[in-house]
Amino acid sequence: MRILILTPEFPPQFGGIGTHCFEMAKHWSRGANVTVLAPAAPPGQTRAESRFEVVDLRPTRSRLVRLVRTERAARRLMSGDGFDVVYVGHWRTCGVAFRFAAARSRSSARYVQAIHGGEVLYLLRSRARVMLRQLFRWTVGPADRLIALGEYQAELLEQLGIRRDRVFVSPEGVDMSGFQRPATEEVVSGLRRRHRLEGKRILLTVARLAPHKGHDTVIRALPEILVRVPDAAYLIVGDGSAAEQLRRLADQVGVAEHVHFAGFVPDHELAGYYHLCDLFVMPSKELNGDTEGFGIVFLEAAACGKAAIGGRTGGVVEAVQDGRTGLLVEPESTAEIADAAVRLLTDIELAQRMGEAGRRRVAESMQYQDIAANILGACCAGAATPRSVA
Repeated sequence: MRILILTPEFPPQFGGIGTHCFEMAKHWSRGANVTVLAPAAPPGQTRAESRFEVVDLRPTRSRLVRLVRTERAARRLMSGDGFDVVYVGHWRTCGVAFRFAAARSRSSARYVQAIHGGEVLYLLRSRARVMLRQLFRWTVGPADRLIALGEYQAELLEQLGIRRDRVFVSPEGVDMSGFQRPATEEVVSGLRRRHRLEGKRILLTVARLAPHKGHDTVIRALPEILVRVPDAAYLIVGDGSAAEQLRRLADQVGVAEHVHFAGFVPDHELAGYYHLCDLFVMPSKELNGDTEGFGIVFLEAAACGKAAIGGRTGGVVEAVQDGRTGLLVEPESTAEIADAAVRLLTDIELAQRMGEAGRRRVAESMQYQDIAANILGACCAGAATPRSVA
């Protein structure tokens, strides 16, 4: 079987869509011939070796130029190779390009469209929703299957008029082999020294520095957290457009010395950061039509046995089981975030119990090797019965 994956991001770039597409490619390539069409790695960063081929696209900030480049590259690939399945990671960035490329290349490949959440939420929130909805329907109309990566995404598709029998529902997942092994004391101690965190109780966020991720609300909650947990520190892993704004906010709130920016961290180092922290926190919110479709990072933290605090919005309510694997909070409430953080930082037994529950859940029902197999089956099958997150 030959599979082509079109994605707007791919490791080493940060992002849930890229992580998902990488995991699909990694597991599918064990029994199929997989090609990935993705933006080239940023300068100074390299891709990990893999069994599958990656065709690089020159990066650009122009959406139109990106669309044209994606269409041309996809058409060239589909004209030269007989792909059985084309798996599209983002409907607007890659799906539109695929539709044009498929028409011009006369490809007979099955078209499967993944839905992560945020890329369709704005169709229901945007002022230009009528035109965008028409473009969405034109793009996904011929799709053989839509893959909703969570029940939240399936509900969004229903609101957009997509019949449920066209949708296969799967949770997101995690590759536990990269996270469940405890980091050595030497690794953890080295990270503590690198970020000047000796003797600190650490809250960790791993995410792009984007406004809807909720870093700002955690920073605003820090003064109250520090009153009750004076040795608390907030470690932020990731980079993005909101970096300078967050630094200024930490200054304004008076907690700059307690907020540590790690910047970009390569995948092979991430497990060490999860094992370093005492608590994972990402109170994602809905903002300007953007929200968290699921939150793979919550599963990565769970795989490392860490309890989590998440925003009660979007697909996070599936990623974090409130009261069992972590706590859900109103994402704009600094009081709720502070109370939840203090509770889990001071009740170590509770935090450990939630972390272990999260680890068991991931191990039993949310490992990527199984999820990839289920999704591939849905890509190739006719009707499929939707299922919910375990």
